[in-house]
Amino acid sequence: MVHPRLTDHVGVEGGAVMPPALPAVRRAPARRTPSRRGARASAKLALAAGLLGCLAGCSGDAVPEGTTRPLNQVGRNGIVTAEGLERYEDGEWVKHGNFVFRDDRGEVISTGAYRGGLETGPWSQVYEDGSRGEGDFLEGRRTGPWRTFHPNGAAQDQGVYEDGLREGQWVSRRRDGTLLRQATYREGELNGPVTYYGADGTTVDPARTGIYRDGELVTPTADR
Repeated sequence: MVHPRLTDHVGVEGGAVMPPALPAVRRAPARRTPSRRGARASAKLALAAGLLGCLAGCSGDAVPEGTTRPLNQVGRNGIVTAEGLERYEDGEWVKHGNFVFRDDRGEVISTGAYRGGLETGPWSQVYEDGSRGEGDFLEGRRTGPWRTFHPNGAAQDQGVYEDGLREGQWVSRRRDGTLLRQATYREGELNGPVTYYGADGTTVDPARTGIYRDGELVTPTADR
């Protein structure tokens, strides 16, 4: 289960936090070709197993669609790091309903709801750098207004997501509250006018201010 604390978060003064790599696939050892007698025995065992499976299904042991069960993930020191429900949908168990995630010290780092295994509705998340974000999800992607806050609680970034990507005007501030940047995004990249400010929050930084295209500064203010 990918921890929500590791979902992508890009701050102006930080980098992206990426999920851990998946473990390597364990390959099964090569099999020897069975003898004719062994093949017949295997076929009989398979037939018996199939009959037993049919009997189990006919007796009502199959999981009914929509069944729910508790989902608790225990981390180090016996701390419950994930707490919520799973729902049986289309032949598999998926996260469903309200969830609470905690770190190994028991501190809450993320809260929100799932529907069909995907984040939905309001969420609050704490990122690896200690900053915090809050906003809505739709089918597992950020949507609408989002805000992030520095570890000291000061406002960090504010803007809108569309289909999981930053879109339109975003405002960023430093830990001390001074204005750092006013930027224009399109499909998650800096596109259009972007203004950076000096430490006082009012003086424009001409070296980084100008017109951006696909995240790159193409027309600096100093060259105009």
